[in-house]
Amino acid sequence: MPVLGPEHLMLIAIPTGVDAETVMRLSMQNGATGAEIIALATTVIGEENNAIVNKYGGIVNITESVYARYRNGTGTRTMTPTKAEYVQNDPVHAEQIGNMLPYQAFEDAVGWSADYLESADRSRLVFDLEEIRDRWRNRVDYDVIKRMLSKAENRIGSGGYDVPWVSGTGGSVDYTPIQYGGNVFQDTHTHFGRINSAISTTHTVTALNDMAKHLSEHGHLGRKVAYVSQSDVAYYTGMASNRFAALVPGEFRVGSGNTAFGMVAQGETTGLPGELFGYFNSDWGIVELRYHERIPATYLAMFKSYGFNNTKNPLAIRTSKKGFGMTVVPQVNNNMMPELDHIRFKGGHGVGVNDRTNGVAWQIATGGSSYDEPTIS
Repeated sequence: MPVLGPEHLMLIAIPTGVDAETVMRLSMQNGATGAEIIALATTVIGEENNAIVNKYGGIVNITESVYARYRNGTGTRTMTPTKAEYVQNDPVHAEQIGNMLPYQAFEDAVGWSADYLESADRSRLVFDLEEIRDRWRNRVDYDVIKRMLSKAENRIGSGGYDVPWVSGTGGSVDYTPIQYGGNVFQDTHTHFGRINSAISTTHTVTALNDMAKHLSEHGHLGRKVAYVSQSDVAYYTGMASNRFAALVPGEFRVGSGNTAFGMVAQGETTGLPGELFGYFNSDWGIVELRYHERIPATYLAMFKSYGFNNTKNPLAIRTSKKGFGMTVVPQVNNNMMPELDHIRFKGGHGVGVNDRTNGVAWQIATGGSSYDEPTIS
């Protein structure tokens, strides 16, 4: 799936065969032309498109597909039967189930005019473009965090749904996970949990252990990644030393001297959103701990990353056929000698669940035993 980087955006904004200097005639006080302003816009927005994909590539699969389709479990343990002479074993027919992947168009614009552009300095134009860039980044952040923590099913069309992780019964698309090894699941199985107590270091250990178990029992083995609220970091760093390992950059050297110290881990991981601040030693494997400022207090989520833009990653980003990212659309006025008037920015995507078993959301708060839908700001 292509990403709309600076070079690709420039080809879209000013296609081959179009004389930009004639069609978009403009001369600013500093000598910049319409084509140069468009090139500036495509650089700022195109680089951000690349940055977003690099930031989220470890937990998403970018696709043009309008839906996901997968196998539904039977709720019973099965295995290949032995062969009996003169008897033909019953045939197997797998049951399929699926869900829609959402898509929504987005648009932004700079408040320019031809007169403004003639007298504006380059730095003010850059500030406007950086505002558009940051708004686009915030949009993708919001959509990803919203889907990873939401238990809601969202209607798409007359009978389709954008669905959450495994969420038990009572929805429109109830799902039974398939058997993995000796683990058999019913349609009541859910990946949304809650500890009905105030958040504490003890409860964070319990929650992370339960979440890691949920992933491992479906075959999502190996290192996992958990996302927690930035405001809750102290509850995780305060866990017992045999559970929490601080992240120590390679520039540091760790020594005990006369003082005992806990576990430490060196090196940093790239390709995933959020800030990595340590590791959790769960009963079900190592879990990276990352905080994100948009995750509400007392909430957390966990996945298994299978690598950059892997089809087994937990989330899917649905895009149009042109690729992922915001495009730059120059707007020209109707003068006898057309001039660049302003620039509009258009994009479209939707964030949905790619693998319903490869994600868990948890809440640690008093007030009830069921998971509450969070408010993402």
